[in-house]
Amino acid sequence: MPRLSRLLAFSAALCGVLAGGLAAAVGQPVEPVTMDNTGPQAAKLIVLLVVLAAILFGMRQARLPEIVRSAGIWLGALLVLVAVYAYREPLQTAGREVVAVLVPGMAVNDGERVMVRRGFQGHFVINGSVDGAPVDFIFDTGASVVVLSADDASRAGFNPDTLDYRIPVMTAAGMTEVAPVLLDEIAVGGIRLKRVRAAIAKPGDLQTSLLGMTFLNRLSGYEVRRDRLVLTP
Repeated sequence: MPRLSRLLAFSAALCGVLAGGLAAAVGQPVEPVTMDNTGPQAAKLIVLLVVLAAILFGMRQARLPEIVRSAGIWLGALLVLVAVYAYREPLQTAGREVVAVLVPGMAVNDGERVMVRRGFQGHFVINGSVDGAPVDFIFDTGASVVVLSADDASRAGFNPDTLDYRIPVMTAAGMTEVAPVLLDEIAVGGIRLKRVRAAIAKPGDLQTSLLGMTFLNRLSGYEVRRDRLVLTP
C-alpha cells in the first residue's frame, strides 16, 4: 500500500497547512466584534472532507474489502478520540480515584479540593510537607494544634535537643510536654498554608506527626465520606 501511505502523509501535511493558515488568521489583531463560531466549524468540516476525499481518491484502485476495512479503522479511531474528548473530565476524575486507591495517603488534587483515601490501618495518613521537608501526617481532629514528631521536626530544620518543651499535654501514653513553634509553611496536595502554629513532641513520644486543628481550622471545610477525606482550601 505505498500509494496509500504517501497519500496519508500528504493529507496530514495538507491538514497542517490549513490549520496553520487558520491559526495565522486568528492571530491577526481585530476590532472587538460579536463572534460567530459557524465559520471555524465550517473550516473544520472542510478540512475533514478534504482529508477524507484524498484518502478515498488514493484508494480508488484498492479492493472493496480493503476500502471497508480501512474506513472502519479510521472511523473507530475517530470515535475513540471523540469519546475521550467528550468524557475527559470523568476520565480524569476516575484516574485520580484509581491513584488514590492504589497509593493510600497520596493527596490527590482535583483543582478545587484535595482528596485522600483511608489507609490500610484505618487512619487517614496524608503525605505532605513542612517547610519543604516531606512529612506524613495522621488526620486528627482531636489534636488542637499540628504536632510534629522529633524526626519530622529534624528534617524540617528544627533541633529537638534545643527546643523548650514547656507545654504539658495529655496523650494516650500519659502526660508529656511539647515545644511550641511557628511553621513557615505546611503543604498538603495543592493546599499551602503559611505561618501555622504547631508543636514538636519530645524524641520518642510520637511516631507520626498529627495534622491538627491549627491547620484544619484554616480550611474552608473538611469532611469524611466513608473511606475518603476531602479537604477544601
